[in-house]
Amino acid sequence: MGIKMSIKKEIIVIGDTEMGGGTLTDDFISDKALSEFILKLSNQEHAVDLILNGDTFDFLKCPYIENNISSYPRHVTSEISLAKLRLIYTAHEKVFAALKIFAAKNQNRVYFIVGNHDPDLVHKEVQIGLRSILGSEHNIFFPFYYRNHGVYAEHGHQYDFLNKVNLKYLFLNYKGKPILNIPWVSFGVISKFLPLKEEFPFSERVVPRPALFSHNKSVIKALNIRGVEYLLKSFVYYPIRYFYDPTYTLPRQLLKEFYRRFKAADWDIDEIVDNFKKKRKKFLSRNKVYVLGHIHKKHIEEKSNSVIIHSDTWRDEYFLDAKTRELIPKSKKYVQVLVLDDNSIKWDLITYPVQRKTFHFDDIIRDEKLHLQLAAAEEGFNFKI
Repeated sequence: MGIKMSIKKEIIVIGDTEMGGGTLTDDFISDKALSEFILKLSNQEHAVDLILNGDTFDFLKCPYIENNISSYPRHVTSEISLAKLRLIYTAHEKVFAALKIFAAKNQNRVYFIVGNHDPDLVHKEVQIGLRSILGSEHNIFFPFYYRNHGVYAEHGHQYDFLNKVNLKYLFLNYKGKPILNIPWVSFGVISKFLPLKEEFPFSERVVPRPALFSHNKSVIKALNIRGVEYLLKSFVYYPIRYFYDPTYTLPRQLLKEFYRRFKAADWDIDEIVDNFKKKRKKFLSRNKVYVLGHIHKKHIEEKSNSVIIHSDTWRDEYFLDAKTRELIPKSKKYVQVLVLDDNSIKWDLITYPVQRKTFHFDDIIRDEKLHLQLAAAEEGFNFKI
């Protein structure tokens, strides 16, 4: 009879929650479920590493509000990031309260992996602000990846051509202040596409995108118009008009890629597993479990010695049934890895129970804001609409 092993550590990976500021651009409504889950983890006797695997916060789509005026600044200083953090905190206090209880146990660790929606985490002032909110200095971290006990977690945007960042130059200098050096696409989202998100706040939650576009031509039309305008101005107008602004430099290397996407009406992010395996080929034998985010899909690729997992998203998303036009809420998933006394590990991809009703696509089109509120009410969340 074998010896029963006890748990030395539990590693939990949650991806793409995208907590925003409680406005029309906020796609996270599962505060009740997520806070309850974190509180359950807080009650464990063993140590727990909680890895929030990028895009935990949606700084990118969160507005900056000053003197009751809402805007989406391109030049993201630490002051702007802190203002957005306060807005996110106010909108999602339940989750922050649960994280504070979790972090109060010395054996626990919280890792806020940096993603493409929360690059603001690289601001030291934001890190200090989060540690202050959570009441802990020593067990909260802000890396680009997690690696421990044979588990490797990374958001994944570094394997997406349009969303990767230059890790050597995380900041630009603008008028004597450091601002975030984010990808050209992110600058485009800020400048052109967030007003469109406010106009179609529910439609952007619908997947797959081709099905959405085929059933709602107005969305793809507006998206293409804004995309072409931003592309053309990025090459023939912005670099001249804003010559001294480093956020408007000429994006030569992106022209071919953007044209390909426009021609194919392909506005989804890249499939990153293949890119990850190519770039990390020599590295793949070092760990047993690899967890990636960024792509809002469930994916498990298991081999004899390792597994690559996409755990999907915790933001509010829906599958569109092309035949019935029914919108089916996506489930919430997380990766659990148990580290046993002999340092062996056991992994699982687990669905967290959240009860939701379906919607009909035609009803959504008629009143998107109403259905945002209806969806939020099901999970006890209140929008600032």
